[in-house]
Amino acid sequence: MEDIIFEPIIPIPVMAVICVVLIVFKRRGVMPYIRQILIVLLLFVINLRPMYATENIKVKTQKMDLNVLLVVDDTISMIASDQEGYETRLDKAKADMNYIVENLPGAKFSVICFNNNTHVMTPFTDSADYLRNAIDSVYPLSPSYATGTNISICIETLEDVLYEASQTSGKSQFVMFFLSDGENTDNNQSGTFYDLDDFIAGGAVMGYGTERGGHMNYYDALHDVYRPVVDTRYYADSEAVSRIDETNLRSIAQQIHVPYINMGSNEELDDVLENLRTDFLSEPEEQYKTGYSDIYFILMIPLALLTAYEFISLRRRG
Repeated sequence: MEDIIFEPIIPIPVMAVICVVLIVFKRRGVMPYIRQILIVLLLFVINLRPMYATENIKVKTQKMDLNVLLVVDDTISMIASDQEGYETRLDKAKADMNYIVENLPGAKFSVICFNNNTHVMTPFTDSADYLRNAIDSVYPLSPSYATGTNISICIETLEDVLYEASQTSGKSQFVMFFLSDGENTDNNQSGTFYDLDDFIAGGAVMGYGTERGGHMNYYDALHDVYRPVVDTRYYADSEAVSRIDETNLRSIAQQIHVPYINMGSNEELDDVLENLRTDFLSEPEEQYKTGYSDIYFILMIPLALLTAYEFISLRRRG
């Protein structure tokens, strides 16, 4: 019995109550009542969903010889709430990263975020749960620690990651999705991304924000409240406003030869993903793995026969 497991469809206590009720309403005659009990017992066992261990579970898998960099801006400006439905830019970017992971099956992903510094959140991995947790954990620094940033702060780290991975990746290609509002807050020009072009075979620069701009509210963990980000450059402090800088974003896209997409719509992103699937996704392959196979369907045969017999009997008596 060690190779048999049960995965009840309906909780056992609930199903037990249902079965007791079905048996209480006793049918007339010994044989009809015996058949009634058998039907109820079969229902109870089928609900237990018995399964046995096997090494012959057939699955279809697809491989993608593709390493994907998800580079996300998690500076303070990315919590501006100027997306549709007053969603923050970062929340929209997180949803888009999960969307990319879901739509490039078999690829390996590395999540990298940047603010005052650049952080490699994950090495290249195909674990969806690991990636989802890493993406969910991305959040900006408190304004108390934010020192003003530049979107090119990540270049050196990206070069290192791409170079090291290229030494061990064989024929796998690299693509990069760069998610940012493009805003520099250190009053400096962006550095150049040209050196990354030798590694990057595709992807996109994805822009978040609006020209109108949006206010930012950060979470103050010490006092468990959300507070507005304040612009202290002037004598009378006021709520800061962040606006997308598409000039910077288009420049990055041009330097690494990928399209720029304003993420007010997902249509262009879908086109990019479809092209990557066409170019890199292999044909489905059938493989066998160890797992558990259902056997409850075997019990459906006597249940169907008994049910059919009861139906015919009732029609004859009717």
